[in-house]
Amino acid sequence: MFHTVRLQPNDVPSELAALGLKLKRKRGQNWLLQPCPAHCDGQCSIYAQRPARCRLFECRQLQRVGTGEITEAMALEKIQDVQRRVAQLDGLSRRTDGSLRRGPLSKRCETALAEPFDATTHPELLRERETLARDLAELDAILDEHFRAQG
Repeated sequence: MFHTVRLQPNDVPSELAALGLKLKRKRGQNWLLQPCPAHCDGQCSIYAQRPARCRLFECRQLQRVGTGEITEAMALEKIQDVQRRVAQLDGLSRRTDGSLRRGPLSKRCETALAEPFDATTHPELLRERETLARDLAELDAILDEHFRAQG
């Protein structure tokens, strides 16, 4: 969902780095690089020590469950739909040799879309890239509508 997460004044970068988080310092700010290495099997492996932004963030699905607008089952169904879409994009964003790219999903997809290729000798790549671009735009719209905090 994010490329980076800005650390807050209460966060101690050295402690977070010791927990295995990848940090970057840019323009006087510390940032947690994504995807987060502490996110394992759908859970935060450093939950008690997680950064302040992670403690404060509530996705729109959680907010809607909290207000009774949707049920937990409805939220879980939407989460599973997004996970399926992410897995599909992961496959489409692989290198031409089939190996995985590194970094946030959106960056991996952008890199795959920007790679030069010859459509006359590889017309299947043109279709794959069209699918990748369409599916990435659809996922981004779903994340905006159902997950990312507004404002």
